[in-house]
Amino acid sequence: MPDNLYFTEAKDTVLRLIAKEYPAMPENLITVFINNFYKFCSYEEEGQKVKPRIIITNNIDLVGKNVLNFFRLQLFCDNDEKMFISRLKALLIFCVNDWTTYIEYKDGVYYYGICNVFNSIKEKSLSQLIFESEVLTSSDRLNLIYLDTLSSYAIDLKGIKGGDVIINFSINDSNFLNRDNAIERFVNATFSKLKTTKNKLGEIKTYYSNIMRKAMNDIHGGICVVIDKDYADKGFFSDGIWLDEPIEFSKTFLMTKSYSEAKLNNIAQLFISMLNYDGITIVDNVGRIRAYNVFIKNEKFTRGNALVGGGGARKRAAYAVINSNIKKIVGVYFHSQEGEMFYEEVKK
Repeated sequence: MPDNLYFTEAKDTVLRLIAKEYPAMPENLITVFINNFYKFCSYEEEGQKVKPRIIITNNIDLVGKNVLNFFRLQLFCDNDEKMFISRLKALLIFCVNDWTTYIEYKDGVYYYGICNVFNSIKEKSLSQLIFESEVLTSSDRLNLIYLDTLSSYAIDLKGIKGGDVIINFSINDSNFLNRDNAIERFVNATFSKLKTTKNKLGEIKTYYSNIMRKAMNDIHGGICVVIDKDYADKGFFSDGIWLDEPIEFSKTFLMTKSYSEAKLNNIAQLFISMLNYDGITIVDNVGRIRAYNVFIKNEKFTRGNALVGGGGARKRAAYAVINSNIKKIVGVYFHSQEGEMFYEEVKK
């Protein structure tokens, strides 16, 4: 007889999180939620891949009152959970355009809709604003669980009271807990030599972090290398497209007192497109895009990195840079199609 393996530990962990974060969640909703959330990793609608973001709460109005520029649109109202799957099917497609689906259970009624914040790309996202709000995190009137799809086999369940668990449906030991740390280290490296005021630097880093978080949802994987502003390539990155005029992320902030939102969005989308293109994207530590579509073909650097880095060609290329020992190459940001992410400094 074959051995049977069950993810009962994962189920028990989710139930403990629900008991802590939303003790009054009805049992029928818990059952239908747990029985279906594994589908979100590989969710598609009309042939388009979707990475669902879902809020389950008892008080969406309280969220709206404490998050600036919050907007919600209620679309469905039911007396039981029987339409749960049908309602999500109609709403999750909006996640492609950065909306979040919400499910509110209040006074025996299920309310379904979508929500977002109408903020600039240089400002914080809805999930950041929710979990950084002292009013919301300390309120006895709010129960809230936020589901975020990390990859094709992992989701994150985060509660307003501090609970946080990542469910990994793969048998590989991929670490998704370091994604925020990876982005933070990458952003700090990218602007480590930019001279400006503390407030401006903070705004620029928030903008850049938002781009990277958007890229996590939009791209199929990528590598971005940070170089020193005085780096002069001697052949390592010669196979690629170097920009005669580097694109400066900080220029829009530093040259004028008012922001051009259209320009910010277009630069962000341009950078995301470069990350999603074949090869390596290169930025320097004053926040300039220097090159994209870069490949490493020198046998001296690529030989053996399949063993060092593991994984596919993109990961081998990332470790080839990390192990290159070349001066003035600062570090490497890596993001796989499956959702693995890291930032590592180049070994000296």
